[in-house]
Amino acid sequence: MHPVIDIDLKLKQGFRSLFPEYAAALEKANSQEEINKLQAAFIEERKQVLADALGKDITELEASDQTAPIPLKKETYEILINATGDDIKKQLHVLIDGLERLKSMEDDDPGLVTAQILLSGALGIGLLSTSTVVTELAVGAAEAIAALAGVTVATVGVVVAIASLVIVAVIIPIIYFMQKPANCIVLLINELDKPLVFESDYNVHGKPMLMTTPIPEGIEIPGVAKYPIAGFIATEKRENALVGTQYGFTMRYGDTDTKFSFGVECPLTSIYSDNNCYCAIGESAQKVAETTTDKNKQFWEAEKDGFKLSIRCNSGSGSIAYFVARVYKDR
Repeated sequence: MHPVIDIDLKLKQGFRSLFPEYAAALEKANSQEEINKLQAAFIEERKQVLADALGKDITELEASDQTAPIPLKKETYEILINATGDDIKKQLHVLIDGLERLKSMEDDDPGLVTAQILLSGALGIGLLSTSTVVTELAVGAAEAIAALAGVTVATVGVVVAIASLVIVAVIIPIIYFMQKPANCIVLLINELDKPLVFESDYNVHGKPMLMTTPIPEGIEIPGVAKYPIAGFIATEKRENALVGTQYGFTMRYGDTDTKFSFGVECPLTSIYSDNNCYCAIGESAQKVAETTTDKNKQFWEAEKDGFKLSIRCNSGSGSIAYFVARVYKDR
């Protein structure tokens, strides 16, 4: 019998090994306010690292420079869209774990870094998410990584900086160090032919922590496959609040007027509602945020004008709710 891997412990151990002083400070924090200050300082530090890698002043960074679109391997995509229950949390943790490890490889050979990304279930992240590089990987360069001319030492530096900002500085502390947490972590998969661009959001309770925008369109390789692109969205309860997070966000379909909205909730207690989700085409962020708690469901789907949306939560209970959401078309 194979031993069961504790993915929670694995993630936390990885974080401690990469940032021992920061992890120790978080663990010694006596209040949510202290934790938030530590995380805010760490995020600013990671932003500076990213700015340096990009050769920019930190004030030049746009929101899109601070996010991590992730092309998914076909096997990973299939597992994610079919995951239910604990498998949703497990698969998101596997993805997070693989990308977290990039921080320890910032001085490694570009081929090794690319191999680690592949092992995480992704085909790329950030600046590796270009169609040229992903095409090379998808058609077999995984067995000959050295042939990837698009992966350079400079590129690796940026990729590691993006991963350490998005995964290590934002998501890991949410999972492990928040006191009395009530958080939602969404992986949104774009399977369309245009990017998903952030339009608006609305908080009934809580505050957004992370928004990947844009989430580029899926990459289609004729005769091979179509590789969708995913991005993380995260929200959490406010400091010292007696309620959790209830949040809606709207993504626009490229430069069109078509809008896709998702609502998620993780209450601090489940007296009135459970962890839940909702989605709709053409509704506002405020509408879906308010509707999700009324419906109180762990799975929802919507369809209109040939577009389909779905969102599924790992569980109705738990202080961190994990979601896999999709935007796609009828086959």
